[in-house]
Amino acid sequence: MTSRSPSLPFTLAFWFLVSITGVVAQSCWRDTKCTGPQTAAFPGEWESNLFAPPSRTVTPKAVFDLDTGETSDIKAVSFAAEKSGVYYDFGFEVGGIATIQFTVTSVDGDGALGIAFTEAKNWIGPISDSSNGNTSRKDGAIYANFSSTGDQTYVMPDELLRGGFRYMTVFLTGATSSVTINEVSVEISFQPTWSNLQAYQGYFHSNDDTLNKIWYSGAYTLQTNALHPSTGRSWPPPATQWANNGNIGLGDTINTDGAKRDRTVWPGDMGVATPSSFYSTGDLESVKNSLATLYNLQAGSGNFPESGPPLLSQNSDTYHMWIMIGTYNYVLYSGDLDFIRGNWDKYVAAMSFVTNQLDPSLGILNITGYIRDWGRFNVKDTQASAQMLYYRTLITGASLATWIGDTTGVNTTWLDAAAKLQNAIHSQLWDGSVGAFHDSIETRDNITHLYPQDGNTLAVLFGVVNATAEEGQAISSSLTKNWTPIGPEVPELKGEVSTFISSFEIQAHLLAGQTQRALDLIRAIWGWYLNNENGTQSTMIEGYLIDGTFGYRHDAGYGEDYSYTSHAHGWATGPVSALTEYIVGLSVTDLAGSRWQIAPQFGDLTHAEGGFTTSLGKYSTSWTVSGGGYTLNYTVPLGTVGTLILPISANGARHKLTIDGHAIPTDSEKVVEAAGNRKLYTIVGMSGQHYIEAS
Repeated sequence: MTSRSPSLPFTLAFWFLVSITGVVAQSCWRDTKCTGPQTAAFPGEWESNLFAPPSRTVTPKAVFDLDTGETSDIKAVSFAAEKSGVYYDFGFEVGGIATIQFTVTSVDGDGALGIAFTEAKNWIGPISDSSNGNTSRKDGAIYANFSSTGDQTYVMPDELLRGGFRYMTVFLTGATSSVTINEVSVEISFQPTWSNLQAYQGYFHSNDDTLNKIWYSGAYTLQTNALHPSTGRSWPPPATQWANNGNIGLGDTINTDGAKRDRTVWPGDMGVATPSSFYSTGDLESVKNSLATLYNLQAGSGNFPESGPPLLSQNSDTYHMWIMIGTYNYVLYSGDLDFIRGNWDKYVAAMSFVTNQLDPSLGILNITGYIRDWGRFNVKDTQASAQMLYYRTLITGASLATWIGDTTGVNTTWLDAAAKLQNAIHSQLWDGSVGAFHDSIETRDNITHLYPQDGNTLAVLFGVVNATAEEGQAISSSLTKNWTPIGPEVPELKGEVSTFISSFEIQAHLLAGQTQRALDLIRAIWGWYLNNENGTQSTMIEGYLIDGTFGYRHDAGYGEDYSYTSHAHGWATGPVSALTEYIVGLSVTDLAGSRWQIAPQFGDLTHAEGGFTTSLGKYSTSWTVSGGGYTLNYTVPLGTVGTLILPISANGARHKLTIDGHAIPTDSEKVVEAAGNRKLYTIVGMSGQHYIEAS
């Protein structure tokens, strides 16, 4: 569908408009207790890239005639029955309760203002884009009824809260009438426990403006997915319109999959969303409440649901294991050992549930009966991604057992099981002639030559293969065979680009030391969407087709409804954690950052910096490449311990390395060869503030 209005490019004026949006004092959502941070941990020039508004009340940036696309005076929009209507552009993704103040100047009977919403420009008009979960019908519109002249105010009913949209269409229906709209506003409902929506606890900045905006669009996406548990999507769907008054879990804020839909806890999505939340907004409260909700729903068999309430989808081994991996991620970032101690018996039962599905004749899992997954086609009993997830579950489970001081020996048992599984995965699924893993034993034996994006990226990401050794390099190279100009076509979901699985792929390339591949992929996928005038230009999309249309999974569960695609989906936010962990190179490796790592990767960048906070304090790193060498500054809390993995060569020449002005010899066993003809030097990192120079 062609655009109805001129392109709205990213300009300084746009960012200024975003920064001044909002007309009321900061507050939390309705009566929600304010428990979020009040100020940004790292104020600076990078805050010009924020999409989060400074207030919960936002107003549109422009209004356009629905028929002609001509702009109108936003403070007084008048139209009568002969005019189709207008649409308001907020300039970025918003969500919550809309209020319209209008004056009826004439009416002959019962009239109404119809109101419809859409995230993407493609579906501007009197019918909202789809969100209610019933793909056999549209969401339609809501109506502000009137039968007399005079000033009126319409406030959207709470149950009709619209979770995510950029555009709002208003049109006349019913009796012949004339109306002037005086003011339109939206009370933002997401990130409900924050009084200051801009109080990020992490940051990122580089010399590449596109990467900067991508990082902040991911952070904002995560905010739009953090909901009050009373504002989730209701299930089953209502007979008409939509309903967002479903009870989806515990606490005052909870992490969900999307702003518009499903507004439900999905643990697989959290595999991407949790690390990205930690490194950007710092919102772990929403993550904890999501996990606690799922633990409360564990079956007697030890099985977890595939999703949270009220949907409560079942029968997924992969999402079962994502809950367990998500538990590790939450405890790693927060240091909240009380959470895992309080759920340890349930965790052990969950491990037993999945371990009981190990086929001893094969040495790998057989997930018969529990094959639901992230939406891909053709899930088989011995699916490769399930094996990679099981390996990671065992490894991270052993870490959890060690952290809480478990004395039953399960940490050793699980590590031994992981080692055996690793060998079995290789013997059963590795294809050395291709340099990738088969999708399953079934596809291996049927000679279908399916080498999945999910299973192979997870093999590298989770350490089933050594990322910098021959197999890891082969997988990184093999994955590029799927690339199109706007992202990889998913072999296991043909015709589609998955921002979920591609979030893992960029991390796999970075672990393999293929920095430029990762940066190119981030720009191809997330840069393409961010600059797409038909998108939100502020958030990250669930997925799309390789022809560039927004029809993700149209033929795989979404009823051929292209408007059902979510344009603010947390599982797409992989670039946030990737740019901080691997490009800036700063990550946590033990509880709450008690141990950390700095391992920068430069690619084609000349500068990058970033930081985050934990309960122990602030962590930040900044590096600049110049004159064949580089400088690096870092600050970490006193009393912590780290590892520095520093590049010491460029273009074949060895750097001289100094730390705080002291020369460091780099001709020792601490130097390792890495992919891309790089040499890396590993040294213990001291806490506090330090300066490194390589020349």
